Amino acid sequence: MLRERGINGVEVDSAGVHDYAGEPRDSTMQAYAQKAGYDLKGKAKFISEEVLNSADYVICMEHFHVVEVQKRLPYVRWNRIHLFNEICFEERTGLPDPSGDTGYMYTYVLQRVEEGCGTILWKISKMMNDGKNFF
Repeated sequence: MLRERGINGVEVDSAGVHDYAGEPRDSTMQAYAQKAGYDLKGKAKFISEEVLNSADYVICMEHFHVVEVQKRLPYVRWNRIHLFNEICFEERTGLPDPSGDTGYMYTYVLQRVEEGCGTILWKISKMMNDGKNFF
Protein backbone atom coordinates (compact mmCIF):
# COMPACT_ATOMS: atom_id res chain seq x y z
CA MET A 1 0.00 0.00 0.00
CA LEU A 2 2.90 2.35 0.74
CA ARG A 3 4.41 1.73 -2.70
CA GLU A 4 1.03 2.13 -4.42
CA ARG A 5 0.66 5.56 -2.85
CA GLY A 6 4.27 6.57 -3.54
CA ILE A 7 5.14 6.89 0.14
CA ASN A 8 8.83 6.38 0.80
CA GLY A 9 10.86 6.44 3.99
CA VAL A 10 8.33 4.52 6.08
CA GLU A 11 9.38 1.18 7.51
CA VAL A 12 6.78 -1.29 8.75
CA ASP A 13 7.48 -4.28 10.96
CA SER A 14 5.28 -6.85 12.65
CA ALA A 15 5.89 -8.76 15.86
CA GLY A 16 3.84 -10.53 18.49
CA VAL A 17 3.67 -10.19 22.26
CA HIS A 18 3.76 -13.96 22.72
CA ASP A 19 6.99 -15.77 21.96
CA TYR A 20 6.13 -17.81 18.87
CA ALA A 21 9.36 -16.68 17.20
CA GLY A 22 10.37 -18.87 14.32
CA GLU A 23 7.01 -20.60 13.98
CA PRO A 24 5.05 -20.27 10.74
CA ARG A 25 2.33 -17.64 10.64
CA ASP A 26 -1.31 -18.73 10.84
CA SER A 27 -1.85 -20.81 7.67
CA THR A 28 -5.53 -19.88 7.41
CA MET A 29 -4.74 -16.17 7.54
CA GLN A 30 -1.98 -16.72 4.97
CA ALA A 31 -4.54 -18.33 2.64
CA TYR A 32 -7.07 -15.50 3.07
CA ALA A 33 -4.36 -12.90 2.62
CA GLN A 34 -3.04 -14.62 -0.50
CA LYS A 35 -6.54 -14.56 -2.04
CA ALA A 36 -6.54 -10.81 -1.41
CA GLY A 37 -3.10 -10.39 -3.01
CA TYR A 38 -0.87 -10.29 0.09
CA ASP A 39 2.11 -12.46 0.92
CA LEU A 40 2.22 -13.36 4.61
CA LYS A 41 4.79 -16.09 4.27
CA GLY A 42 7.56 -16.14 6.77
CA LYS A 43 7.96 -16.81 10.43
CA ALA A 44 6.48 -15.21 13.52
CA LYS A 45 8.66 -12.72 15.35
CA PHE A 46 8.63 -11.83 19.05
CA ILE A 47 8.56 -8.12 19.84
CA SER A 48 11.90 -6.96 21.18
CA GLU A 49 12.88 -3.93 23.22
CA GLU A 50 15.22 -2.95 20.38
CA VAL A 51 12.34 -2.82 17.87
CA LEU A 52 10.10 -0.98 20.33
CA ASN A 53 12.74 1.59 21.22
CA SER A 54 13.46 2.34 17.55
CA ALA A 55 9.80 2.66 16.52
CA ASP A 56 8.11 6.02 16.09
CA TYR A 57 4.71 4.33 16.46
CA VAL A 58 3.65 0.99 17.91
CA ILE A 59 0.20 0.02 16.68
CA CYS A 60 -1.49 -2.68 18.74
CA MET A 61 -4.48 -4.72 17.68
CA GLU A 62 -5.88 -5.54 21.13
CA HIS A 63 -5.92 -3.86 24.54
CA PHE A 64 -3.80 -6.54 26.15
CA HIS A 65 -1.15 -5.92 23.47
CA VAL A 66 -0.98 -2.31 24.66
CA VAL A 67 -0.39 -3.52 28.23
CA GLU A 68 2.32 -5.95 27.08
CA VAL A 69 4.07 -3.23 25.09
CA GLN A 70 3.85 -0.83 28.04
CA LYS A 71 5.69 -3.44 30.14
CA ARG A 72 8.55 -3.33 27.65
CA LEU A 73 8.81 0.43 27.08
CA PRO A 74 9.74 3.17 29.54
CA TYR A 75 6.78 5.37 30.53
CA VAL A 76 8.22 8.36 28.62
CA ARG A 77 7.73 6.38 25.37
CA TRP A 78 4.14 5.27 25.95
CA ASN A 79 2.95 8.11 23.68
CA ARG A 80 4.19 5.93 20.78
CA ILE A 81 1.65 3.18 21.58
CA HIS A 82 -1.68 3.26 19.75
CA LEU A 83 -4.65 0.94 19.42
CA PHE A 84 -5.37 0.13 15.76
CA ASN A 85 -9.15 0.62 15.89
CA GLU A 86 -8.75 3.86 17.82
CA ILE A 87 -6.44 5.55 15.31
CA CYS A 88 -8.23 4.10 12.28
CA PHE A 89 -11.89 4.19 13.25
CA GLU A 90 -12.02 6.28 16.45
CA GLU A 91 -13.21 3.20 18.34
CA ARG A 92 -11.74 2.16 21.69
CA THR A 93 -12.12 -1.51 20.81
CA GLY A 94 -9.58 -4.14 19.96
CA LEU A 95 -9.43 -5.97 16.64
CA PRO A 96 -9.99 -9.65 17.42
CA ASP A 97 -7.46 -12.31 16.51
CA PRO A 98 -9.30 -14.65 14.11
CA SER A 99 -6.92 -17.55 14.73
CA GLY A 100 -8.96 -20.74 15.03
CA ASP A 101 -12.22 -18.91 14.35
CA THR A 102 -14.60 -19.06 11.37
CA GLY A 103 -13.87 -18.03 7.81
CA TYR A 104 -16.17 -15.07 8.38
CA MET A 105 -13.87 -13.77 11.13
CA TYR A 106 -10.77 -14.11 8.95
CA THR A 107 -12.52 -12.20 6.17
CA TYR A 108 -13.80 -9.55 8.60
CA VAL A 109 -10.37 -9.00 10.18
CA LEU A 110 -8.62 -8.84 6.80
CA GLN A 111 -11.13 -6.28 5.49
CA ARG A 112 -10.84 -4.26 8.70
CA VAL A 113 -7.03 -4.26 8.47
CA GLU A 114 -7.15 -3.16 4.82
CA GLU A 115 -9.57 -0.35 5.58
CA GLY A 116 -7.63 0.73 8.65
CA CYS A 117 -4.31 0.69 6.81
CA GLY A 118 -5.87 2.98 4.20
CA THR A 119 -6.68 5.43 6.99
CA ILE A 120 -3.17 5.15 8.44
CA LEU A 121 -1.66 5.82 5.00
CA TRP A 122 -3.87 8.86 4.58
CA LYS A 123 -2.68 10.12 7.98
CA ILE A 124 0.96 9.44 7.09
CA SER A 125 0.56 11.35 3.81
CA LYS A 126 -1.01 14.28 5.65
CA MET A 127 1.71 14.18 8.29
CA MET A 128 4.47 14.16 5.65
CA ASN A 129 2.83 17.01 3.72
CA ASP A 130 1.70 19.16 6.65
CA GLY A 131 4.29 18.21 9.26
CA LYS A 132 1.54 17.39 11.76
CA ASN A 133 1.23 14.34 13.96
CA PHE A 134 -2.14 12.64 13.50
CA PHE A 135 -1.69 9.70 15.86
